[in-house]
Amino acid sequence: MANRVAEFKRWKKVSFDDIDYNDPVQLRAAQESELQHQWVKQYALRVVRDALKMCYETRGVNANEDCKDLALKYLEMLPSHRLHGYVGIQRNDPSK
Repeated sequence: MANRVAEFKRWKKVSFDDIDYNDPVQLRAAQESELQHQWVKQYALRVVRDALKMCYETRGVNANEDCKDLALKYLEMLPSHRLHGYVGIQRNDPSK
């Protein structure tokens, strides 16, 4: 049997600074790129949260000491890993 390696499609990061706002295809690509980037960050936050939950469930009375590093990492990630959409990032500059 041949070993199969899964190939994943890498999304091209499209910045709002590099697009023509009059081209709806480029605008939509930039919006989708930003949303996907935010969803990846949100999923990373979920992975850490699930690991923290599992740590608390398995460690019992020593959970506060044993899971402290995960709890601090989760609290550190919370402000920067929120979903906020693309409207705040997208510049609606009519001159472009």
